[in-house]
Amino acid sequence: MKAAPGAPEAGARQVALVLRIGGGLGAALVLAGLAVSFAESGGGWLHGSGVDPLGGDATMRLSDLIGGLHHGRAGAIVLLGAIVLAATPAAGVVAAGCTWLRARRAWLAGVAVVVLLLLVLAGILGAAE
Repeated sequence: MKAAPGAPEAGARQVALVLRIGGGLGAALVLAGLAVSFAESGGGWLHGSGVDPLGGDATMRLSDLIGGLHHGRAGAIVLLGAIVLAATPAAGVVAAGCTWLRARRAWLAGVAVVVLLLLVLAGILGAAE
């Protein structure tokens, strides 16, 4: 059964919800990390004093993420927010693919799988550098 002209695509609300939650959560985590940094440094970095807002020990590797979060480090919180923001489009593709599978639109679900594989490949190739 086809949707009426102008009607929203089936499942668009679910995909939009996934994207809203991921974007909001990621942005909130980044802002929380910056707030922690501000609380720790007294806001010296706001006045151009050359102080790194995330500190010299900012978490840059995934292996440091859990320990950094456990200790409440600003860099780890910002990194987690960046990961959530980066993963949000892939989660949207997964949500769309699942929606298309339920709607029995196999070729669109196949397109979602191809896009997801390309995102994974790009991540692997980017990590290799």
